[in-house]
Amino acid sequence: MKRIAIVGASFAGAEVANKLARRLRWELARGDVEIRVFDKDNDFLVQAMYPLIVFNSLSEEHARWRKSELLDPRIKFYHGPKGELVSIDLRNRELGFADGSKYNYDYLVIATGAEFAPQEVPGLMKDYHTFFTLDGALELREILSRFSRGTIVELFVDLPIKCPIVPLKFGLLLDSYLKDRNVRGNVNIKLLYPIDYLHAQPEVNRLGKIMCEQRNIEYIFRFMVSEVNTEEKVVISDSGEKIKYDLLITIPPHRGAKVFRDSGLGDPLGFLPGDKSTLRYRKGKELYEEVYIIGDATALPVTKAASVAHYQADVIAENLVSDILGTGPRKIYRGEDICPMLTDLYTHEGRGRAWLPWWNYTVNEMPFITTRFGWWFLRAFYITLPAVVRGGL
Repeated sequence: MKRIAIVGASFAGAEVANKLARRLRWELARGDVEIRVFDKDNDFLVQAMYPLIVFNSLSEEHARWRKSELLDPRIKFYHGPKGELVSIDLRNRELGFADGSKYNYDYLVIATGAEFAPQEVPGLMKDYHTFFTLDGALELREILSRFSRGTIVELFVDLPIKCPIVPLKFGLLLDSYLKDRNVRGNVNIKLLYPIDYLHAQPEVNRLGKIMCEQRNIEYIFRFMVSEVNTEEKVVISDSGEKIKYDLLITIPPHRGAKVFRDSGLGDPLGFLPGDKSTLRYRKGKELYEEVYIIGDATALPVTKAASVAHYQADVIAENLVSDILGTGPRKIYRGEDICPMLTDLYTHEGRGRAWLPWWNYTVNEMPFITTRFGWWFLRAFYITLPAVVRGGL
């Protein structure tokens, strides 16, 4: 029997698992293949929806699912202590879990995602508001519904982050939201970036600058935060620059899973290195052909987004099928990437505007504008993401 272990059952891990269950259905039925998925919890949350939940454009009900409901019934799913990875031995192909159990695999897919570390910024936890968690998005929805005057500062602490277009996107949607409430004239919006661009894609960066300037949204580049002084309500950079705020919204530092930070298998932040085309784990000269990495867990030169995981899942599933059955050509990942850009909400003034910039390792996004059709397309795209996972599409 060939044993496939998938660690992590959010978007990336669940999609790989369901694709494999469909492609290897006869091998599963005969007992020639086993697919086990491990995760520390059973909550499947559609994180891409969080900004729209903040602005009341989507309900949190659309974002809440159960991983056990989305995984194919032919898959063996373990969650809680029996699914929480605490140790990994790649040489002996052994996984250890919080309940003390062990599992030996023939093939491994690591889809453990990213964790948040706001505690690394001195003072931040005393005034921490974020839309990067569902609870945080719901809290911000209530706060913003009452906010009518002052300065809102969006603090982008450091790279990498999930969906690097989101600091710009959130700022533009915040402008649209405040206009709909007729309080935009009383509110200043400032975006603090640790880098010197709004987005690495030239066309996204160009359009973003134009739209920010048209809407009087201030952006400050190369702002490396050193601390947050909550008594004075200021964000302080490492050069001593102080930015005053009335409401601070933070995009926190991201880190790889603790087990990879502790084991040394990851980079200094805990993200996993690998071959950018085959998606196999590689650190220096050490290559494990039976270990694949995917999604937010990776240190690959692509963004951390569900769209990236979707493309990668197809490559990994097809190549695992080829490994197990010994048939078919191998696929390569070409760096396909989509970062949804939403610029206007559906309000009294407009009907929403958005677009889907696309690029890969060698091709940049072409010039574009956001459209009304893009808004409705992306709204449907977000709502149907669980169906994409469940169907292994």
